Amino acid sequence: MRRVIALFASVILLSSCEDYWGKKTDISFIDIPNYEVREIAYVPVEPKLYDAAAPIDVTIGYDEFIYVVDSTTSEIARYDMAFQPQGRLFVPGVSKVVQDRRLNLLAIGTSDTTVNGVDYDLTTIYRIDFENNGILDFTQASMEKVAVHPFYFKNSFSSSDAFVKFTDIAVQGGVSGQLNNRYYVSRTGENQNNAGFGPDNAVLTFSNTDEFVSGIPVTAAGAVYGDYFKRPLALASFTQPPQIAARPSQDFWVANSDPDQAIQIQHIQFEEGPFGAVYQPIFYSTTDPNTTGYLQTANRFTEPCDLAFAGDASQFLFVADAGVDSVYQFTSTGLEGVPPPPASTAELNAISTLGGFGDLRAVAYYDRILYVADAQSGTVSRFKLTLDFE
Repeated sequence: MRRVIALFASVILLSSCEDYWGKKTDISFIDIPNYEVREIAYVPVEPKLYDAAAPIDVTIGYDEFIYVVDSTTSEIARYDMAFQPQGRLFVPGVSKVVQDRRLNLLAIGTSDTTVNGVDYDLTTIYRIDFENNGILDFTQASMEKVAVHPFYFKNSFSSSDAFVKFTDIAVQGGVSGQLNNRYYVSRTGENQNNAGFGPDNAVLTFSNTDEFVSGIPVTAAGAVYGDYFKRPLALASFTQPPQIAARPSQDFWVANSDPDQAIQIQHIQFEEGPFGAVYQPIFYSTTDPNTTGYLQTANRFTEPCDLAFAGDASQFLFVADAGVDSVYQFTSTGLEGVPPPPASTAELNAISTLGGFGDLRAVAYYDRILYVADAQSGTVSRFKLTLDFE
């Protein structure tokens, strides 16, 4: 009898609760939308830089300033992250600029030199030191020539030396985190064995006191010792800002622009062997199912003119191709495009090519922002990946 009474009371209580709270709403008629990840692409962000008449190089320093080479005035211009001018410095024939981790600048320019009564305009590396004058006083920087070709490695001079060009500089990361500030220099020319020191087409190593160390001999199947690089036009170190998080790697990327070098963009790996330094190329897949484009497809580019490597977790590599005025983006393993985020149903990397530039000359990357220098329009544009917007 007690059980019957309890059961009856429970029914009344549940009925009362339903009347009190109301009946559950039927939402079966609502179509649940499918979640789609935003389109993956690099989109322009403001501001642009219009201050340089013909920007041919752009780099972001470890001091978090932006440095732009203006070929019209032969100056290096410095800007803060909002593109506010911070001063300009004249460097004869300047074409490239990088910053080492002591916050000095290394620039490629030219210098007037007379040899045997003949005037030449020889390719030159300049060191620009404004640290002793105060980091904010850029216009009062001290500048010196540290390497004039060919006198950094020989005393003689031949007519072919006048055609040699330094093309790019990449600062090494040091060993075990030490900031040794040695650097690589790419060089082009005509001589196959200049005074017995190897070919003009080479990547060289300089010490942190600007002394020439050697050309880099690459160990690879079929490679001729000391004669591996073919018209190297651009370098990118694996050591990139920000300063506190920069990797200590001595590896580097190199862009070759010569019909005899089918794999134009290469990762050159450094290892310390029992008999000294060993450099060898790393080759990446061209059959990965996650993408339709590859960094190391044979003759992939028309005229690769600059490289930028991301110092953040993305480890993206950007290739500027002057032949088609476009910028291509790859993963650190050579796959073209941006991997889809976890929430996406996409199976392939999203191809994120930037094109339509008038005279593409250089690219740089820092803090999830891609910088592109266009000499024809006189602009340095900024782009950001849609995935990186909050």
